[in-house]
Amino acid sequence: MIKFLFSFPLWLRVLFSLVYLGIVAFLSLIPSDEVPQIELFAGFDKAVHGCMYFGLTVLACWTFHAEEKRIRIFYIVLFSAAFGLLMEVSQLEMHDGRAFEWIDELSNAVGAMLGAGVYAWIAGNYRKRLRRGYR
Repeated sequence: MIKFLFSFPLWLRVLFSLVYLGIVAFLSLIPSDEVPQIELFAGFDKAVHGCMYFGLTVLACWTFHAEEKRIRIFYIVLFSAAFGLLMEVSQLEMHDGRAFEWIDELSNAVGAMLGAGVYAWIAGNYRKRLRRGYR
């Protein structure tokens, strides 16, 4: 399965990442009255923020082969956190019922860092298997 995912051409990886980025932006910027109010547990909204940016970071790392140069992971996490901050500031400026919250930005950044860590772990294990001759 991992070998299959790493075999996708660059243009397709970029397309997946851009579509996902657009979905995150859309969900972040739609008016609050159009956002479903689901509260399965306390802090559910923060978990959703973390998951969105976890996915964004994993896709970006996958797109740009971040396992080849570890500094790319740092820049991708930085981009994801900055994009989250941009979305929070945009919510503040839109005046449509959404609000800037530092805890949301923290959730975005934590999700991005976890995504980078998981990606690095999976990609590292995959590369080790390749070096040992396993498929």
